[in-house]
Amino acid sequence: MKRFYVVVSIPLLLAALIPIAASLFVAHRKAKDDQIAYLTSLADEVLRRGVASRQQLVAALNELDRDPHPPCSQASLTRMQQLVGTSFYLQGMGSVMDGTLVCSTLTLGSDLVPLTGNHMVTSTGISTWIGARLPFAPDQPFNIYARNGHAVIIHPGIVIDMPVLNADVSLGLLISAPQALIRAKGPLDAQWQSLNTPHANSQVENETHHIVFRASRENNIAAIAAAPKALAYGGLKTQALILAPLGLVASALFALGVAVLTRWQLSPRVRLRAAMRRRELFILYQPIVDLETGRWVGAEALLRWRRRSGTLVPPDEFIAEAEKAGIITLITRYVMDVVLADLPELLKARPGFHVSLNLSPQDLVADGPVQYLQRRFHAMEMPPGALMLEVTERGLVDVEAARPALQAARQIGASIALDDFGTGYSSLSMLESIDIDTLKIDRIFIASIGAQAVISPVTTHIIEMAKMLKLELIAEGVETQDQVDFLRARGVRQAQGWLFARAMPLHELLAGIRPQAASALHEESEGP
Repeated sequence: MKRFYVVVSIPLLLAALIPIAASLFVAHRKAKDDQIAYLTSLADEVLRRGVASRQQLVAALNELDRDPHPPCSQASLTRMQQLVGTSFYLQGMGSVMDGTLVCSTLTLGSDLVPLTGNHMVTSTGISTWIGARLPFAPDQPFNIYARNGHAVIIHPGIVIDMPVLNADVSLGLLISAPQALIRAKGPLDAQWQSLNTPHANSQVENETHHIVFRASRENNIAAIAAAPKALAYGGLKTQALILAPLGLVASALFALGVAVLTRWQLSPRVRLRAAMRRRELFILYQPIVDLETGRWVGAEALLRWRRRSGTLVPPDEFIAEAEKAGIITLITRYVMDVVLADLPELLKARPGFHVSLNLSPQDLVADGPVQYLQRRFHAMEMPPGALMLEVTERGLVDVEAARPALQAARQIGASIALDDFGTGYSSLSMLESIDIDTLKIDRIFIASIGAQAVISPVTTHIIEMAKMLKLELIAEGVETQDQVDFLRARGVRQAQGWLFARAMPLHELLAGIRPQAASALHEESEGP
């Protein structure tokens, strides 16, 4: 009998322990994968910014190589100021001779500034001074890049400074050959650089950290992101203490866990289709405000995803998944259906109100979502001007391919806005070649207004460019009164951001615009 109990107890014990061990293994693996995925996203963003800054500095140096004016002449400095004004990452330009900055757009007169810092010549032939100090800001390190006597000045903080979840997360931007650190944020161990093969994407780990490298061979730079393993695994010991008493329950739930895990592993295409079918995707509206009157004149429709568990999935995550899986056009049509269902009530509450819809680059095709919107809009006999369609610079890389969709939008009276303007490398000629009505100033430029930071001249340049092209402007991400004052003083009429209102459901939007509409009607009836 004793042997019988032993024989029976062993399978029962295993049945209790196996789910615990399996759950801990899965938790350990998922914690590692989540941390590496997070580090990869950070490294990708640092690399994207690094590539953009390098492309802008190389383009500026190429432009100066073609400039016929003598170095340090007024005409040469004027041309440099023009190039700085149209570049997000460049703080200044100048001329270098024998390791000395002989003039620049940031220094006065003809003061000679010997260049300090870590000096090297990259494999692409650009002389580089990392951490150079300039007289006007001796406490701020600058990176200076020179070729053929021309120099570009970049504050490295604009590339590397970004929010992270924990102060122990480390970021870095490297020159690949010769290997040198351009800028670091957080506790970055210099020995980690040697773990990466130049120009290669990789992920490694040592005893204490997970480390991710992302590289661009064409631009001779690489990004690094690292985090302590303890950040990922810190909760596993507590989890083990909780799971141990629940072994018997866990064994009974083993089959259910397999089903949940299988479902979790479904492809993004299946999960997103299921989310639409279960109505987990929903729309919030963020008001667009007239800065002169304070009234809500429109709203941007923002797609959100709340799983049945109550967990909110970040939009950047599932929109990217939808684009990668090739079903973003289905999701765009889903958004259009919801907005068209809401529009009659919105227009009844506030005539002249408009709703803006975001379009993916994949939506700008012949017989795509915009043409679907056109057919539905005509069938509903909606008034012109009720919709604004927001496209990105990425979506207009091939203007001719996008033109049929833009023309379809025009035929229903929809206005066209260029979203996140300034974060790419658009030119004046590009803006003149496409038929748009509005530029939306990205929140990255608005955030620096009123802050104690190096402010890029791009914000003012965008406003002046819009005035020259007779385009409307909408500022995104407005959060302070200083920003409102800055924008209103420069003629920007509309804005959106948390200072005015967060994104909200339809019933809250209606509750907000009805009193405003009544007030506007009362003012019109009273007359001057």
